[in-house]
Amino acid sequence: MGKTMREPPSTTKDNNDLYIEILMKALKEFHIPEGFCSIGEYTEEAVCLEKNEPSWMVYEGERGKKYNIKTHMNCRDACYDIISRVSQSNDAEKSLKDFFNLECEKISFNHFVYAV
Repeated sequence: MGKTMREPPSTTKDNNDLYIEILMKALKEFHIPEGFCSIGEYTEEAVCLEKNEPSWMVYEGERGKKYNIKTHMNCRDACYDIISRVSQSNDAEKSLKDFFNLECEKISFNHFVYAV
């Protein structure tokens, strides 16, 4: 008998898009208000993530300025930084990162299955 596999998604997303989708899903799952995080642009009183070729920049927007700027060489590390900044405790941070990692593993597994 042959293998049965689901069809791959009709649109291909790169890993960065997937990490950001997973981050947004994790924040929603853990009831982090939408306004706490901004993807792609400066937002007042939010933790912001911007692509700054070739790196990713995470910072806090306040009074028209960027504070606590940290640069990451990959999107996944930038997502971890956002999780750290929006979590209210070490336990909440660990739970959120565990959820994020589990969702990332699911995506990696699906990519592997489609490649077989």
